[in-house]
Amino acid sequence: MKKGLIFYSVILVLLVLFLWQWVSKGALISQLNKVQNYNNQLQLLGGIGPLNSAHLHADVKVYINGVAIDFSQKKYQLASSFIHFEEGIGDVIHTHATGLTVGHMLNSLGMDLNSNCIVADKKSYCNGGNNKLKFYANGQLNSEFDGKIIKNLDRYLISYGDETDEEIQQQLESVTNLAPKYSLQR
Repeated sequence: MKKGLIFYSVILVLLVLFLWQWVSKGALISQLNKVQNYNNQLQLLGGIGPLNSAHLHADVKVYINGVAIDFSQKKYQLASSFIHFEEGIGDVIHTHATGLTVGHMLNSLGMDLNSNCIVADKKSYCNGGNNKLKFYANGQLNSEFDGKIIKNLDRYLISYGDETDEEIQQQLESVTNLAPKYSLQR
């Protein structure tokens, strides 16, 4: 009689554990589905496509008071799955979703940009006096700044300071043309 009672008790405990696992996994899956749904909504509202909806490369250079930010530093590498620098290369941004902008790139690195200011290393550099923020896309002055959607093989320069035309020309020439190499490696 005791063996039968122990046997049925073990079966009952296993059944309860099985049901508990089944119910809790169902709840977990439900929560994961909600999170994914919210993520999809945010991407839609932000104009960003899903991860891996694109694979684009663009050359980028950012100067503050004549000094280039070194994006090859570890702290700037693989900062986001959607948009990042990688392989220790600090001149080519890799994007893995449609609709990503220059602003998204900088935000992923803890920086910010608009038509008046750039924030880098928690310090703001804003238009004032002789210092001016300038944004170039493919060698041409551009007013889109953070809203510029990154396109394959584009070349971007962000420059803050009081540079002469000659210094700006040197900065423009310093923007690499490596993106085509990475686009071929898809």
